[in-house]
Amino acid sequence: DKDPKKKKDIIKRVIAYMTLGVDVSKLFHEMVKASYINDLVTKKMVYFYIVTYAEESDAPFLVINTFLNDLKNDNAKIRGLALRNLCSLKFKGAYEYYAPSLYERLKDPHPYVRKTAVLGILKAYHLNPKLISEKDIEKLYEMIKDQDPMVVSNTLFALNEILKEDGGVSVTSKMVNHLLNFILEFNEWGQNIILELISKFKPKDENQIVGILNTLEEKDFLKHSS
Repeated sequence: DKDPKKKKDIIKRVIAYMTLGVDVSKLFHEMVKASYINDLVTKKMVYFYIVTYAEESDAPFLVINTFLNDLKNDNAKIRGLALRNLCSLKFKGAYEYYAPSLYERLKDPHPYVRKTAVLGILKAYHLNPKLISEKDIEKLYEMIKDQDPMVVSNTLFALNEILKEDGGVSVTSKMVNHLLNFILEFNEWGQNIILELISKFKPKDENQIVGILNTLEEKDFLKHSS
C-alpha cells in the first residue's frame, strides 16, 4: 500500500500477531520490502520482525543487504538502528558478511553510530570470541581517542569485557592524561569507568601520583553528589 498510515497500521497488526505467538513468517519478503521507508518508528517494528525471522527464512542474506542499504541513509538514527539490528543477526556466516561495514562505521561522522559500532563488536565477541582479532582490538584502542565521551565510555566498557581474562584495558600514562583532561564531559557512568581505570594505573614516580591526585581534586570528585 502506498499510503504510509495504512502501511504502518498493517505492520502494527503483524507485530501484534507475532508477539501473541502467531506464525507470520510467510510475510517475510513483504516485510523486507516494507523496510524501505524513512519513518523511524515503522522501521523499528519491521527490523524487529526481520531479525526474529531472519534465521528461519529462505533468504537470510537478503536481510543483511537490507540493513547495509540503510547504513547509507542520511539519517544517523536510521544508520545506528540498522547497525544495531545487523549486529543482532546470529546465523552462520552473517558476521563475516557484514564485518567490513561494521568496522567502517567506527569512522561514521555521527557519534551515535560510532558508539553503536563499538557495541556491535562487543556483540560479535559474545557470539564467538574467535571472531575478534588483535587488529580489531587495536582499532578499539584507537577509539579511546574519540572526541565524543559516550563513544569513549562504550569503548572502554567493550575493551574491559573483551580483555577481561587479561585484566581489562591496558592503561598507559598517555591514556590517563587524555581521559583526565576531559573527564567532566562524561556522564556519571563514564566517569566511574575512567576512575576505575585510573585506579589500576601504576604511576612511575611520586610526582605522577601527586599530579593525578591534584587533577582529581581540582575536578571536585570527592565532593561529588553521587
